[in-house]
Amino acid sequence: MTIMTRLLRLVKADVHGVMDQLEDKGLLLRQYLREMETSLERKQAQLETLSDRIDRLSAHVRRHGEEMRKVDQDVDLALSKAKDDIARMLIRRRRDLEIAVGHIEEQINALAQEKTRLMATIRDQKLQYDTVQARAEVWHQRAGDDPFASASRSFPDATGPSTNRDEEIELELIRRKAALDPQGGAA
Repeated sequence: MTIMTRLLRLVKADVHGVMDQLEDKGLLLRQYLREMETSLERKQAQLETLSDRIDRLSAHVRRHGEEMRKVDQDVDLALSKAKDDIARMLIRRRRDLEIAVGHIEEQINALAQEKTRLMATIRDQKLQYDTVQARAEVWHQRAGDDPFASASRSFPDATGPSTNRDEEIELELIRRKAALDPQGGAA
């Protein structure tokens, strides 16, 4: 390795270290919580949309079922009057309705599975949100929710030796944020 490469790497590390110390962890915690809330709200809206689609499709199935019962009555009437050509046409209509109902029911089943997965995701993310929120409250209480106190915690020399606990919390928040982000953690 050349001296310049090593020197450049050292300067980059120092710049990143300074930036890490300048970040207000209290503000970052609040931002992470807002982003988690937004993600939960988006997923809740998706869940409501899925429920609405399932309800609309179920209404179609009910209407088609009623229409099939009416067609059955008409087929019986046509057969009783010896109108085979009308009965054939009505039987075709009933089969078309059966096929349509089958397709709609397949869509309902697929949407119901998607809804179940989304509900599980929301439940897991809500649990993560509650955990992060509880940890943030503890952190804010410890920091006194004073902007200067949170800034002084960022500088190890200002308050004495730094603990690994703050860094562990920060790392956990980053992991949870990445798990919530559907685009793979890119912010």
